[in-house]
Amino acid sequence: MKRIPVDQGALYFLIKQIRPELAAYIQKTKKIETVIIGLGRQGTKHAGLMKEFGTNVTAGVSVGRGGTRIHEVIPVYDRVKECLKEHPNIAVASIWRHYSGVRDVVIEVIESGIPIVVLITEGIPLKDVRDIIVAARKHNTLLFGGNTPGIIFPPEGIKIGMLPDIFYPEEKSKEEFGPRGVTIISRSGAILYHLSDALASAGIAQNAVLGIGGDGAIGTRFRDIVPLIQQYPNTDLIVVAGEIGGSQEELLAEDIIAHPKKYPIPIVGLISGANAPSGKTMGHAGAIITPGQNYGTFKSKKEALEKAGVTVVNSQFELVETVKEILQGWKYFSVERYQEKMIKTWEEPPKKVGWATLITKVQPNNLIIAGYPLKDIIKKKTFIETAYLLVKGNFPEVEQIKELEQIALNAIKLPTPEVNVIEKEDISKTIAKYLLQDEILAKYCIEESKSPPNQVMFCLGRVAGYLASILGNKNLLKNIDLKQPFSHVIYKILTGHTVIDEKKSGVLEAMIVASVDHGVTPPSAQATVIAATVRAAYEVAVAQGVSAITDVHGGAGAKAAQFFKKCITLAKEKNIELAEAVEENISIYMKEGKRIQGLGHRFHTRDPRRDILWIKAKHAGIAGECVEISKIITDIFKRVRGIDLPINVDGVIGAIIADMGLDPNLAKAVFIYGRIAGLSAHYFEEIASQPQMRRIDFSEAVYKGEKSRKLPT
Repeated sequence: MKRIPVDQGALYFLIKQIRPELAAYIQKTKKIETVIIGLGRQGTKHAGLMKEFGTNVTAGVSVGRGGTRIHEVIPVYDRVKECLKEHPNIAVASIWRHYSGVRDVVIEVIESGIPIVVLITEGIPLKDVRDIIVAARKHNTLLFGGNTPGIIFPPEGIKIGMLPDIFYPEEKSKEEFGPRGVTIISRSGAILYHLSDALASAGIAQNAVLGIGGDGAIGTRFRDIVPLIQQYPNTDLIVVAGEIGGSQEELLAEDIIAHPKKYPIPIVGLISGANAPSGKTMGHAGAIITPGQNYGTFKSKKEALEKAGVTVVNSQFELVETVKEILQGWKYFSVERYQEKMIKTWEEPPKKVGWATLITKVQPNNLIIAGYPLKDIIKKKTFIETAYLLVKGNFPEVEQIKELEQIALNAIKLPTPEVNVIEKEDISKTIAKYLLQDEILAKYCIEESKSPPNQVMFCLGRVAGYLASILGNKNLLKNIDLKQPFSHVIYKILTGHTVIDEKKSGVLEAMIVASVDHGVTPPSAQATVIAATVRAAYEVAVAQGVSAITDVHGGAGAKAAQFFKKCITLAKEKNIELAEAVEENISIYMKEGKRIQGLGHRFHTRDPRRDILWIKAKHAGIAGECVEISKIITDIFKRVRGIDLPINVDGVIGAIIADMGLDPNLAKAVFIYGRIAGLSAHYFEEIASQPQMRRIDFSEAVYKGEKSRKLPT
């Protein structure tokens, strides 16, 4: 069923009355952001349930847990201030802290400007409640609670608190919910649940259900919230579920009599505690009749409300009949459909256990990184920007990019370890050695103040230094200009050229960006994640992943480049067409039992990174005979072998490297260098969101990151 847009619902309406500027942001983004504060057992549990219901739980706050994530996708901060720095448009906060230390937290939240605060905590000392309420009124905050089960808005699919999923909205059709219905405002959570189910069982929808709290003193009274809901155009009737004790109902009645124009919508009242003895608490701290007083009793409340024109009922049955009468028998949905939904909910088997990744969504012929198509990222973004996106989920601001580049450039300047390289040693093994022996990198990462993005940038700078040594271009680092773009330095290191060719530099960077990640299932990512789950150091885990990049995984580009060059040589030697030489070479390889690298992919029939790299190579004037072979080899291979194996990103990178006149082995260096950014992201995600020593089934990973979005210019 399609939910209503959030800017048509009751929660948005309440926010608009308090913070119009925030409502404008919500209307633009169609998103109401919430934060949960206090991540004990209950807070953490209900954060997940709220999210499952549809609530945008943007963040959590819990001292000592900053930098982690709950339910794998919800970032956690140590302080409210830190949270709001990253998420300045939080509209609702739910607070689950123990009563002994909740005062300062609630006041901090109120003073931060969050318009709606749901205080789940019960039993807060009255002196603390006094300070909280004073702060709420000073800052015009709508404070529900303390001791509230929360608030829920079924049409838009938002709940804040511990309310169960028994509330049902209007159905405009079998495919779409509507905004109209009855609003329930209750002191008691248990009564609220029963009323809701009773009304839904009669086909009466609820567009909002608000638990205002059961403690003796609470932030929002009936006379505060009922007039607000009276202005909401989609509410047809309001149910006020009160109880004995205090004078809330009497005060509401006084306001109705004094300002009848504020109350155009019918109100039905239900007062609990008709037979309660005076002086004895009945459930809630507020449900107590003070002996000798003529207010707070069932009788006084009933008489006051009836005098104000409110129909007061004594049972759920009477409530349902009265509401049906006032609404003239109107039904908002089929009762049978509601019953079917409840039965399905009760009988539904437990959901299959999986685990989440926010980094990369792998689809056939498509790769999505944090919501952005990788092919668009290759086209428009730098390696530094892409590495930051992998770790943080968003691109860096313009002013941040220079700072990130500076970290990487400074890291290049520092001396690299003295590593013993064995002749013909695989470059992945050599880079892994450097990573494991680099004390400068290890010390940098140990410093607590270094954020994950900064650690990644420093690591990328260090690896660039390793490559300069491995490729024999270390002399180029002596007079490195720290003001030049990072991509220029990488171009010099990888090619050995001292003069920058902007177009070729752009193509080289595009190939690095194209290699950054392919989800959690490739062996390199698995190796890194396994190291992370036992909390290996960052550089150790990345070294594990790099070690797994072999000719079988990630290293096919070099072999592909060699094959393409052999085809060109054969065509020249025999003076035959290039396609004929390719066909002959394939036959030779088949007879010798050799595998042609750079062909085939376990997910893609058309590698999403292929075309954009071809286009960039063509525009740079690089595309030559090797690129031409990479475009025709699939059809020729199918003709020779009868197997359809598409060219993959390794094959395309190998072709471009060969046409640039560079050492074919550079294709593997490019792949490894790009992939280090992705491995880093998987490492930090595992550390932040998963328990130690977990059992990992990589096939159970589910992408839960950003939905598809357009690349920012």
